[in-house]
Amino acid sequence: MLNFTNRKRHIAEMKIFSRKMALALAFAAMVAAPSSARTVRDFFANEEGGIFASLPHDRRLDMLDYYEAGQQMPMTNNFGGTAVIDTLTSDYLRLRTSGSSHVELLLATSRRDTVLYVVTTCLLPAADSHVTVYDTNWNTLNTERYFKVPQITDFISIPKGDKTRREDVARDIKLPTIEYSFDPTSRQLTATHTIKGTMTVEGYTAVKPYLTDTLTYQLKGTKIKSIRN
Repeated sequence: MLNFTNRKRHIAEMKIFSRKMALALAFAAMVAAPSSARTVRDFFANEEGGIFASLPHDRRLDMLDYYEAGQQMPMTNNFGGTAVIDTLTSDYLRLRTSGSSHVELLLATSRRDTVLYVVTTCLLPAADSHVTVYDTNWNTLNTERYFKVPQITDFISIPKGDKTRREDVARDIKLPTIEYSFDPTSRQLTATHTIKGTMTVEGYTAVKPYLTDTLTYQLKGTKIKSIRN
């Protein structure tokens, strides 16, 4: 017979083995399933650590289990910070990866293609985002094929009759920070400049009259198109 200490060790080992088997079966099922059958949950759980390197697989699975049970359970990441799932649907995930950053993951499909949009946002010194597009094997794609990333000049509009040049306004903006955010319901992407947080009061006051605060885009199939305001 196993003594009490050995029984505890045996039970712990069996739990670890069961979790590893569950991970292996989930990964095998994901590989075998067609792209259209997979959800954002699958991609988040099984991403190999390039994007979600601070969150091991086990911790991601725990976060998902708690969220689906109705609890937004914070988890400690590998750097000692706190991560928590804010929103999860079949094709969208918003994850706070720390107190100063978050990630959005959107699954986009068309008749011919399935891609993953990943928006990573750092909140300091002002919110600034980066958009990357991946295929379903997490290979990086050419973002410009799917989304024409705006430049700060796209936010600048010179009133008729004003002799100010767009290039001169852009030149005064030394750190052109832009925040992106998906709306999972409308499947729209908004791009909002956040340069107020990177400029002096005087500098921002000078350029503000020429700025459009937000640009709006619509996801159509796997591509994001500008909505003309």
